[in-house]
Amino acid sequence: MGDDRAERTSMSDRVYERLLAMLIDGEIEPGQRIRVDAISRQFEVSQTPVRESLLRLEAEDLVEKKHLIGYSATPRLSPERFEELFEARFLIEPYCAGLAAARHQRGQLEAIAGLAQEMRTGYESGELSYGAFARSDAELHRALIGATGNGYFSEIFAKLHAHLQLFRLLRDSSVTEDALTEHDRIITAIRTRDAAGATEAMTAHLTASRSRLRKAFDQDHRDRKEPSQAS
Repeated sequence: MGDDRAERTSMSDRVYERLLAMLIDGEIEPGQRIRVDAISRQFEVSQTPVRESLLRLEAEDLVEKKHLIGYSATPRLSPERFEELFEARFLIEPYCAGLAAARHQRGQLEAIAGLAQEMRTGYESGELSYGAFARSDAELHRALIGATGNGYFSEIFAKLHAHLQLFRLLRDSSVTEDALTEHDRIITAIRTRDAAGATEAMTAHLTASRSRLRKAFDQDHRDRKEPSQAS
């Protein structure tokens, strides 16, 4: 019975990862209907792991369920919501980076550095997909918050649902190299227990990230305003 439960969990995890990649990579567009039966056939799995995966994605605010309609991908972030998310991130993450520099345990730092190295290796080899980069980036930021040792910050950060929502705006993978360099600067400051430097490096990273994403917003709005070419 234990093996059956583990197998179901493993299948659910695989379905979740595939759906998440489709959402991040734009294969499933914001607002698009997600039919459980269609996904089940496409992935050649039962509907149970599909439903379990959609529940996880709903908790992460990447899909939504409406009565009598079913699941669909959540809409694009509005410009107002975008600015609100970054207001919150600027309040929380630089401060937490400083705390992490002062409080982190050795194992936590090595885990964070390991994540950063995996991202760089995957990026430089060309084997890291855009969706995988987005997930790894979110995991790294969660680990940085976790290194504060304050569970409340981790809970607050989780409720923002910021990372994967924001990554849905970007399609230019060339920006990822900039993010990798910014991560390295944050980690270097944390490694040397330079709280002020870690705070400054995180602020610089968020500032650059906001600038990149604003450009994506502008392009997205221009694309949607273009007149239809259909006759």
